[in-house]
Amino acid sequence: MLTNEPIAIVTPEQVTPAWMSQALACRGIGATVESLTVDLVGTGQLGETRRFHLNYKRGAPASAPRTLIGKFPSDSAIAASSGRSMGLYRAEVMFYRELAHRARIRTPDVYVAEINESNDFILLLEDMAPAVMGDQMRGCTIDEASKALSEAALLHATFWNDTELLKQDWLSVPPGAQGLYTTDLIEKSWYHVKKDYDGQLSPEVTEVCDRYVRNHAWWNRPRDTPKCFSHNDFRPDNLLFGGPDDRVAVVDWQTSSYLSSGMDAAYFLGGIFDRETRKANERDLLKQYHNDLLKHGVTDYDFDQMMRDYAFFSFAAIAVAMAATLIVKRTNRGDKLFMHMITGAAHQAIDNNALDHFPE
Repeated sequence: MLTNEPIAIVTPEQVTPAWMSQALACRGIGATVESLTVDLVGTGQLGETRRFHLNYKRGAPASAPRTLIGKFPSDSAIAASSGRSMGLYRAEVMFYRELAHRARIRTPDVYVAEINESNDFILLLEDMAPAVMGDQMRGCTIDEASKALSEAALLHATFWNDTELLKQDWLSVPPGAQGLYTTDLIEKSWYHVKKDYDGQLSPEVTEVCDRYVRNHAWWNRPRDTPKCFSHNDFRPDNLLFGGPDDRVAVVDWQTSSYLSSGMDAAYFLGGIFDRETRKANERDLLKQYHNDLLKHGVTDYDFDQMMRDYAFFSFAAIAVAMAATLIVKRTNRGDKLFMHMITGAAHQAIDNNALDHFPE
């Protein structure tokens, strides 16, 4: 249980044994950290993540963790500006403060979740090792995908049409299909992709993207469908596999919001398999996801409606990946990842006849 004791918001380099001892005290753990070492974690496109190895003075209780994960603003000026101005940092901190304990899915326990008016922040979280982060470029096995979708269904069912979320002033509630990604941003991003990533997308995928961008304002209109709390970046890099309870843990809640159903399942399945594997297993995995929604209490939502929502949101990963080329820190892996996401989502849209509904 977090306390209301104030603690300084620091950078990774400013985390000292004294600061860490205070952080543990905020959690009710009376232990003195004598020394610590730090490892880099992840690729840090919107934030910096570190693993802290803690050494204690004698007498530390058994509840004192040996390692913890810290998350901080990006060291890239572009990414940090995006995280602050778009409310991404605040969304993640407030998820851990306000919703994580209600979500029922597997997420890290929280030791510190602080953010100030300038949107500088620090998160100090449970280290969920031996669980390991997935890799979208590697993809998932069918079993991993099934377990991930089980967590997604639990999250969505927990907050299905939950109008109490509308009272959370920090939570993004997009008026249209997808928040953050305005038509202006998508048009600028697509121009940038065609100019700076020339030749990295096939003609077939490029045509899908051209049509999507031309129709983005129509696609992003309000939808009269059920709403739920969505992660909105539900992919292997934000999932931890192989934990002791064999459940998939979900991290990185910066783009989470309350929006129409269908987003996370589409976003996830469009990017984790090659095209033929997805086509061969897509429907069975979605039947499992739909059955899980019903099992957890969702009503008046049939499978055909879910499939329509799934097809509709096949374009969401295209928007996210396009925009990311402008708003996050550029890396070699990031470039490959974004083109991979766009390609998988475009094929997903074609295979589910999602383009048939565009007005032009």
